[in-house]
Amino acid sequence: MIQLDNVTKFYGERLIFRDVTFKVVDGEKVGIVGKNGAGKSTLIKIMTGAEPFDAGTIGGLRAEDIGFVEQTPKFSAATLLDEMLTVGVEKFQARKILYGLGFTEPELEKNPNHFSGGESAKISLAKALLNEPRILILDEPTNHLDIYSIEFLEDFVKNYRGTVIAVTHDRNFLQNCVEKILDMENGRATLYPGNYEKFVQLKSERRAAELKAYEKQQEEIAKLEDFVRRNKVRASTAKRARSRQIALDKMERLEKPPSIEKSSIRLGDAAESANRVLILEKIFFKTVIKDFSAEIFKGEKVGLIGRNGVGKSTLLKIIVGELKADSGEIKIGNRVKVGYLSQGHEELNENRTPLEELNYEFGLTEGQARSELARLNLFAQVVEKPIADLSGGEKTRVALTKLILTGANFLILDEPTNHLDLPAREAIESALNDFDGTILIVTHDRYLLDKVATRIIEFLPIRNEELGIRNEKPKPQNSKLKAQSSKLKANEQAIDKIEAQIKMSEMELKMIEHEINAASEPEKLTALAAAHAAKIAEIDEFYSRWEELQC
Repeated sequence: MIQLDNVTKFYGERLIFRDVTFKVVDGEKVGIVGKNGAGKSTLIKIMTGAEPFDAGTIGGLRAEDIGFVEQTPKFSAATLLDEMLTVGVEKFQARKILYGLGFTEPELEKNPNHFSGGESAKISLAKALLNEPRILILDEPTNHLDIYSIEFLEDFVKNYRGTVIAVTHDRNFLQNCVEKILDMENGRATLYPGNYEKFVQLKSERRAAELKAYEKQQEEIAKLEDFVRRNKVRASTAKRARSRQIALDKMERLEKPPSIEKSSIRLGDAAESANRVLILEKIFFKTVIKDFSAEIFKGEKVGLIGRNGVGKSTLLKIIVGELKADSGEIKIGNRVKVGYLSQGHEELNENRTPLEELNYEFGLTEGQARSELARLNLFAQVVEKPIADLSGGEKTRVALTKLILTGANFLILDEPTNHLDLPAREAIESALNDFDGTILIVTHDRYLLDKVATRIIEFLPIRNEELGIRNEKPKPQNSKLKAQSSKLKANEQAIDKIEAQIKMSEMELKMIEHEINAASEPEKLTALAAAHAAKIAEIDEFYSRWEELQC
């Protein structure tokens, strides 16, 4: 069992958190949440021994029991696969994790030191998973992962026998994988039982109870102070007044609980546009995009998903004119005004401050610019810094401010929730839901997709095809309709589950085939052949069930 008692951390004179106390039973899965800067990463660095702390005690954490993802990893092996084998696992185990996290067969032979920063983080994550430590500590583990790899990681965590402690803003991960959530806020930490939606409910109830207790105490204090003020000078009541004053002096004052932050973002009313907002016909671009066609209609909110590197961001850049397709036709409908939010914030001039950026682009006065930026919680010194010096989340907020000011009725968004904390993600989700224009969004935020997208297009490496339409359904008006809606939802969930099983089984089949190619001993080949046949039969059964559910 892990036990933290009154752990306190300062950076110089600045308090990061005080009296953090909680325990984690062996095998539990715990999520850590909080606004950016609340001290989440600092806490797990303390838990891994990478950071000292100023007060308190920590028990149950031995260095040899902990596995975590290194921030600046150094790899020693010649190939990615060999780097995994340094952990002491079999090739098939290494392949399973690497395939699950989105690495391809050619990449397994690549030098691990030649990958990008994001891919290096995935390599470190793969090694941490393969190590299977008693306590697995993860800091934003779904960063740099696509939707399929996130689902693989979720399955791994849910079935993991050890303890998992994860700092994450991924609401689906928190909903599906954890049984407790540690909420870090205003220098304090509170542990809640349950997953994400339970946490939201319990935090709201706790805050309401705290506010009620605070208000009741304030009423009591006001009454006592009034009694003392009116009676302290009268001889007949002075004794009672002193008694009340002593009670006041001894009273442990409750702090006013902070309101639960609800960022408010409003995108404005979308101007009318043609019904056919975007038409893409047979788009080709180098070796990335081949024969892609699609149409998007007014009012649709379309999610574009796919493996990392298949060309999703490239397609968006082609649509907005930043890249030119090799062939094909792009038609933007009449009266359609496009607003684009890039993943890398290329639309921002990093030499300017946010105030200067809004003045240059929209002619706003300093007061007007401050007012617009404040709507996205950008205040004071932040708006006076060069954009280059801002955090990723702050840059996203500046870019969103610009997007709102364009008055666009067709929003093209590339990973809009990257770098954002939970309150900001919820605010964007609400704003996109309320927006009455058209949206095309690339994101690995599955919670956002589930709440916002009315249609999903899956972008595949070789051909690009539409997976299916999730049309918005009217809210049920009676019990019969509610039952039908519930049945449809259950059917969709069953289909999603089988599709995930098919993906996993096909990945396992590929690993068996690699083992067959590498094996030479007759006994091992016989066993692998039997496993291969059984896996094919399993996949066929999954497809049969999938077809039944489509009916």
